[in-house]
Amino acid sequence: MKVFFIAVMIFIAVPLTGHTPKNIGLDYDAETGMLSVEIKHGVNDPLKHFINKVVVELDGKKHVEQYFGKQADGENQRAIYKIIDAEEGSTLTVIAYCNISGRRKADLEVTLKKDEVIKD
Repeated sequence: MKVFFIAVMIFIAVPLTGHTPKNIGLDYDAETGMLSVEIKHGVNDPLKHFINKVVVELDGKKHVEQYFGKQADGENQRAIYKIIDAEEGSTLTVIAYCNISGRRKADLEVTLKKDEVIKD
């Protein structure tokens, strides 16, 4: 019984230490096809608590899936992707996953001029 209680307490406590990324900043340059992603995710130890996966979708279809073993720093995870298939009116979706708990999604509609959006 004692082992069961300890296991339950660990199961309950682990999700409390993780959290959803605060927001995702997206910047797409239609001329170069470069999508810049900045994920706000403040942590004390970016080696233990970090954004471990980023998925990029183009019009609802998975285009990129990248895994990380640590976060760039204690505040942000950044990545740049070459998305050459995007056209006027396409939707780029980025989903960022915390390695402990939580995820956030941001969308950006592609236009011919440079676009920028921040999802809160």
